[in-house]
Amino acid sequence: MKILADENIPQAKESFSKFGEIILSHGREITNELLKDIDILIVRSITTVNEKLLNNTPVKFVGTATIGTDHIDKEYLASKNIFFADAAGCNSFSVAEYVITGIVKIFSETNKSFAGKKIGIVGYGNIGTKVSKFAKALGFETVINDPPLERQKFNENFHSLEDALKCDVITFHVPLNKTGIDKTYHLLNEENIHLIKSGSLLINTSRGPVVKNDVIKKRLKEQNDINVILDVWENEPKIDLELLDLVDIGTAHIAGYSLEGKLNGTFYVFKKLCQFLGKNSDWTPYYPEIKEKVIEADSSKNIEEIIFSVSSKVYDIETDSKQLKKLVGENHSNPDKYFDQLRKNYAIRREFNNYTIKTDGMSQKIKEILKELRFNII
Repeated sequence: MKILADENIPQAKESFSKFGEIILSHGREITNELLKDIDILIVRSITTVNEKLLNNTPVKFVGTATIGTDHIDKEYLASKNIFFADAAGCNSFSVAEYVITGIVKIFSETNKSFAGKKIGIVGYGNIGTKVSKFAKALGFETVINDPPLERQKFNENFHSLEDALKCDVITFHVPLNKTGIDKTYHLLNEENIHLIKSGSLLINTSRGPVVKNDVIKKRLKEQNDINVILDVWENEPKIDLELLDLVDIGTAHIAGYSLEGKLNGTFYVFKKLCQFLGKNSDWTPYYPEIKEKVIEADSSKNIEEIIFSVSSKVYDIETDSKQLKKLVGENHSNPDKYFDQLRKNYAIRREFNNYTIKTDGMSQKIKEILKELRFNII
């Protein structure tokens, strides 16, 4: 059996080689010709899997080590009886922690308090629910928008998209649907951008085209009255460098790139391949030891300062932004390749639950908040 996997899937060789010969390739270089004798294909979001890619190949299993599936023609796979597996939920904590870290950073820099603020969460799946829990712990009132779940009479007080856009923070966690009743393509556009009030924070970590980039750029150029964090962009990796220069934080589609999130993706697809093949193979992801697990926090600070200090020591989101913003004003011969290289060579980032916070002299309230954010406390 021959397996082709994206070379940037962590520990792909160690895991999938248990089933046969494994070949690694850059995700953007996977072609129909490469698949002429491949049985199993494992990809990430940068590889479009459709009839053009798979026609006249022996591929019988396609797995994506990602939560999104808009790069997969699932109808075509079903029509050819090709088994499909995704990794839904694999990096949900990673993305939620990215969002919270970004919020805390912007609020700290603008001297805003969490108390009395509303956060509009558009999409209430694996990530949105975690963002909601974290935000409530910080003191935000949550305004949830998710029409598909609302139609299913999911047990939640849902609101309109318009209500969500009027909040102090707006964050998108929806799949990319280009058509249909739940179309999310350009969900934020020229017709509703005015609903975002001055001083608000807009975050997109879902898919680039969910937010019409030109509309955000126009708002920032003409009014410059909102804060913006973008991890995803239209036309990746060919992103709008003018927009990159305007946003507060711009990163290279790495919100879900914690080591846990990436290895969960590998593990989820591994288990589904075991099921597909009827094999009971064992493989456990390898996690390197963290040398400095204990973080001291200054209990004399206010809640915003403490959470910012702690979260930034675990994950410095500003460094990721500075790396991507090197594209602005510099003469890069291949900015698209630079974007991809930032993803390929991304530094190891671990999730909050790996760290312990010293809480001597800290109020019980702040201890409880840190627990809700999945930190350990002593």
